[in-house]
Amino acid sequence: MRISPFVTVSGLLLACTLSAVAEDAELVSINVYPNDIKLTTQRDYQSMIVQAVFSNGLTRDVTSESKFAISDPKLAELGQARLTPKADGQTELTVSFGGKTIKAPVLVEQVAKDRPISFRLDVMPVFMKANCNTGSCHGAARGKDGFRLSLFGFDPAGDYYRLTREIPGRRINLAIP
Repeated sequence: MRISPFVTVSGLLLACTLSAVAEDAELVSINVYPNDIKLTTQRDYQSMIVQAVFSNGLTRDVTSESKFAISDPKLAELGQARLTPKADGQTELTVSFGGKTIKAPVLVEQVAKDRPISFRLDVMPVFMKANCNTGSCHGAARGKDGFRLSLFGFDPAGDYYRLTREIPGRRINLAIP
């Protein structure tokens, strides 16, 4: 018998939690993504996702409920499913949930080196987090207040051009940046 995740009651649509459906199923395995981690340069970091696979075929994100441990804490710092580099070397990340354990290799290199600031990797995520490039703000077809960004940052090169070269002097003075 298949249970629908939606139940209609008096014309209202109520969503049943999938965790209630998964409670009857047995935990088969867990997966960690990415399954091998490489940290390069001092500002690099890697977030992990843990997925539980149940006997009824359902999967569930159990990252917040999982336990994380790093074999050599001198090489990488672990904080809430996020690794940051401390020193060069190789170690192993151990993830546990519901009696199941999985290990992922961790390679840390070039920690003494700092990568240059990148518009695509450092500035564009700020626009995304602040919702600047959404359809209700500067990501709209006509932009907002004379400034337009690509919707959800699909065109970083165009956004860079519009930010630095469009309407000279209004956003950035190229003579004195």
